[in-house]
Amino acid sequence: MQGIASVTSVRSWAAAVPLLCILSAPAAAQDANTSVSGDVAAELAEPVPSPLTADFADDPILALANRIADPEEFRRIVASALRENARTREAEAGVRVAAARLDEAEAGYLPTIDLNASSYQTLARKFDNDPGNLIERSRPGSRTDVLGALEYKFFDFGAVAAAVAAGQARLRAAGYEQEAAQAQIVTDVVTAWYSVFAYQSLVRLSEGFISAQDDLEAAIDTRIERGVSSRSDRTRVASLRADGQVRLAQFRRRLASAEARFRELTGVPPPPLLLRAPVLGMGAVSREYAISAAEQAPAVQSARAAARAAAADADFTRLSQLPQITTRVDAGRYGVFEGREDYDVRASVNLRYRLFGGGGKARNEASEARADAAEAAADRVRQEAARDAAITWADVQALEAQIIALEDAYRAARQSRDVVFARFAALRGSVFDISDAQGAYLSAAVAYIDGLTQLDAARYILLARTDRLLTLFEDPANPMIDSVAQP
Repeated sequence: MQGIASVTSVRSWAAAVPLLCILSAPAAAQDANTSVSGDVAAELAEPVPSPLTADFADDPILALANRIADPEEFRRIVASALRENARTREAEAGVRVAAARLDEAEAGYLPTIDLNASSYQTLARKFDNDPGNLIERSRPGSRTDVLGALEYKFFDFGAVAAAVAAGQARLRAAGYEQEAAQAQIVTDVVTAWYSVFAYQSLVRLSEGFISAQDDLEAAIDTRIERGVSSRSDRTRVASLRADGQVRLAQFRRRLASAEARFRELTGVPPPPLLLRAPVLGMGAVSREYAISAAEQAPAVQSARAAARAAAADADFTRLSQLPQITTRVDAGRYGVFEGREDYDVRASVNLRYRLFGGGGKARNEASEARADAAEAAADRVRQEAARDAAITWADVQALEAQIIALEDAYRAARQSRDVVFARFAALRGSVFDISDAQGAYLSAAVAYIDGLTQLDAARYILLARTDRLLTLFEDPANPMIDSVAQP
């Protein structure tokens, strides 16, 4: 009866194909050891003689929810993937760029010092003995001069301060972008973990279905010999086998894709029986808390900082067109190598103000428009974050209720299948009854796995959208998540 327990119908497989559409994202770093992999594959439960009193304690499908990977090993795997991911390095480089731009802006507070050295050698010249050529005739044939200048911007109406404020805001934005990128990597890792976990289970279920056709064929032969079934029932079994092979190929292709993504992010292949990822830090939260936390998430904070940077840029553009007062000291030493003692030192105060031209008004309008756009973008990001958090919170509530219903439906489908199998063993019913009963049971098993993985994935997405995900993977003794960059 073990083989008969894996029979299904074309209709049931068609219902199973769209499984786990949610699981389509990246993956996690992983070692193939027993702390994250199991030794028992998911398979359909065998029929029992007394269906209405069946014991579900050892049910292989329901056991998928109870076999959990070691949390500490899971954290280590995610941390390893996070460190090796190229997006992490990209975000870190963005922070360094912002820090360098801030240093450049702060340099505006410092004076500038220029040094210029020049030397010339006259190759040929001839001047008439004319009083008008006195200066030209008195020039030496060669001379080396060294000139130095120190200039300090004494007053600029706060233009440099605006540039520094813009740099500080950009640095904060880059830091929050780095944190948001890290959260996305962790989310991708967790989602890919569930993708591999789910498709490995589906592949094993479909493999069991195909191998079950041998037992079903033997049972049909017995019924044909006893005159209970017709020979045409064999074609039904062949059809079921062919359908199962098609579906197995589809699931294997999707599993191969999930494993390839897993390997790309982790550097190692996933184990053959990956366990369900632990759900960390899942304390109950209210809808209001989820929305409030989402409005403070790194992506929102980054957009706000970018808006502040754009506003500071607009201030800099406007202030830099106002009068600027600079002080300057120029010093020169002439004939350095020619034995001359000539030098001069001059101090000056300069006021620069462009009265007309240069497109200053247009630059002001453009910078103000960019600031308005950045402010609108920050509002949009905040609204989207709050909306997505509310949707995800509602998804978690619905999926938690759904998984209870799916478990009840699975139990009922298994008992119903076992009743049909008992009738079939007593030479009552037909192969179509078996096909329909097993199809309903398999659909219930697939739906339960689907609901389980969707619930876990939604929980982690809610953690990410409420800015609670990264803290679950931080180790104070060995931090793997960098803090937000501060000026």
